[in-house]
Amino acid sequence: MFAKVLPLISLVVLASACSPDPVAVTGLETPEAAVVAWFDSVDAGQPETASNATYDQSLALILGLENGLDAATIAAYLDDGVPISVQASYWASFSDGFVEFASRPLSTLTVGESAMYSSEGVEFATVPIANGGAAGAVVITRMTAEGTWVVDLVASLGDGFAKLLASNYDVIPIGESGDRIRLAYTQVVVPSLWAALASETFVDDFTRTALAIIESVSRSQ
Repeated sequence: MFAKVLPLISLVVLASACSPDPVAVTGLETPEAAVVAWFDSVDAGQPETASNATYDQSLALILGLENGLDAATIAAYLDDGVPISVQASYWASFSDGFVEFASRPLSTLTVGESAMYSSEGVEFATVPIANGGAAGAVVITRMTAEGTWVVDLVASLGDGFAKLLASNYDVIPIGESGDRIRLAYTQVVVPSLWAALASETFVDDFTRTALAIIESVSRSQ
């Protein structure tokens, strides 16, 4: 469901966003609460709340790669957080794109009961969502170090982001910033891709791409 929204999203990275304005991610008490908070805050235009409900590392990596930002900026996003001004533009575009695709806001989706599981030593939970009577899609959440839950964009939108992640990995530059991004692939992307594969909700094309990314990351270590 969400992957089809991605081509509709157009993010403008503002020049003023160069100064980090991070918001600490504390997460929600349950996977279901994280998904509901994410849906509601995106629709309500509340980027701080949306930030609190999403995994900051996956958001930083996806935003940077999707917009072709340089390695130093992506590394800064990973370390310091994505500026709220950038997040506001992204979530507004995401909300508009979803409405255009689904003819209804994110916050009207029905959120089901989560199922928890582990991937690469990280705790995840799938949260089923339904668009009216049509079920089958899931949002994948990740447990934080504090025991709270956040939406993992890499895992949840895996079929939309896998090729982007694959095409960028082999061209990460040498140097400190590149090393930081490669570390994010190891610590963030690989567990998230395994979690997405374990959910068994994506098509074969995603499976092939995800396994290729995992193999590339493994070879480079």
